Amino acid sequence: MTKPLRILTHGGSIAPNDLRQLVGWAANYGLTSLEVSNRQSLLLNLPSAITREDMARRIHDLGLPTDEADSHAMNIVSSLPATDVFPDTPWLTAGVYLDVLAQFTTAPRLKVNLIDPAQSLVAPFTGNVNFVASPEPNYWYVFLRPSGSVRRYQWPILIESEFIASFVRAVEKHYFGNPADTGVRATLDTFYRAVMADFQGRTRKVAEDLKLPQAIMPLYEGFHQTRNGNCWLGLYRKNYAFSLEFITALCDLCRDTRMGKLYLTPYKTLLIKDIREGDRPAWDRLLGRFGVRTNLPAWHLNWQLPDADEQTVLVRNQVLNQLDDTDVRTDALSFALNIPFSEAAASVVLQRNGSETTFDMYQRTGYSTTNSQYVLFAKSQPMAALSESIRQLSMAYYERLSSPETVLPEPQPEASAERPKILVHQCPNCLSRYDAHFGEPHRSISAGTAFGDLTEYVCGVCEGEKAQFKAVWAM
Repeated sequence: MTKPLRILTHGGSIAPNDLRQLVGWAANYGLTSLEVSNRQSLLLNLPSAITREDMARRIHDLGLPTDEADSHAMNIVSSLPATDVFPDTPWLTAGVYLDVLAQFTTAPRLKVNLIDPAQSLVAPFTGNVNFVASPEPNYWYVFLRPSGSVRRYQWPILIESEFIASFVRAVEKHYFGNPADTGVRATLDTFYRAVMADFQGRTRKVAEDLKLPQAIMPLYEGFHQTRNGNCWLGLYRKNYAFSLEFITALCDLCRDTRMGKLYLTPYKTLLIKDIREGDRPAWDRLLGRFGVRTNLPAWHLNWQLPDADEQTVLVRNQVLNQLDDTDVRTDALSFALNIPFSEAAASVVLQRNGSETTFDMYQRTGYSTTNSQYVLFAKSQPMAALSESIRQLSMAYYERLSSPETVLPEPQPEASAERPKILVHQCPNCLSRYDAHFGEPHRSISAGTAFGDLTEYVCGVCEGEKAQFKAVWAM
């Protein structure tokens, strides 16, 4: 099957008429569903390269870019869907987002985020260039995160809204075009001086550091009342696939109730704003007609998964089935499954460990503007043991909340035994290792494949480049 076609949106918003048009084309190619990506784009699994190219051409005529012409094109993630729904920074209105997004005549190659720190729907630091609204109107903090790195670097000045796109172009010029600015000998200072030599926009000194609110799991699904008395609706599907028939009916209802925009969230959900009280019965009938449930339990919603990955969805669903039969509370926790640490926006990360059915579980111990720190909680857990590991982690978490002086016990070392040293290759960013003896079968790398024989290899945890790996001896 060809790679899914990514349809880029305007910061997570799309006109219902445009969505209905492209859904009609998709149905003509035999598709039955679409998926929302974790970077607020739309994904279509087209049957062939020819149909993918033809679909991309049609969508381009609608004014929506895709990754067909440029496979490196990235959707700009924004917290625009959260405006008037979640708490927000007073000066950061929908108009400000749209003005900034309009500056980008072409899609960036780096992952760009435009984030309101007051809301919790869209995580602030999952991009490479992360703009976070400051208390000063129309000025933004900037945090850079090199691809594959878990560390973020704060730009020492604020950038004005009007010059965000030109700043991104200057960053990309030196990030991709001049290895001297980003190579192993480069520092933030050398990169800063190189970028600022090209950037001519307005800036201000950082008067106060960004203060992050406590990271909480947002309530993003179901019907909820807004401050103006209307409702908003979050729509979630367990397999992340929305049927084209449902999307068509939804767009028709948006037209009939004069909804100008639909919104996409990083949780792979749809969000509809400003549903008038008189229109609520029509929305209830739509959901009932297609069997779309609302008010799901928290443990169904607090997951972050890769895009278009049916196997990972199956793993998550198996864990959910286990949790349904377990006395456990996970409302204050969130889980990332097979997401690189560098892009994880969860308090718990589960990574495959050498096979499709064993996992390492990490918990976040620190969260700041420059780093998210994770430590290993449980290693090489089989699928059947995941719910029990989650239960133990959850109980330890709530125990610490009840007794702040309580800390998790340090892992006990294994009984000593004489084991031969082996040569492995270690990622310097996240310290994960490639062991040729085991390979990485879950990534189609057979056991016994030498590190030197790998082509186009990146770290399976943080996406660090192969050239960065160091050969080390391990027991």
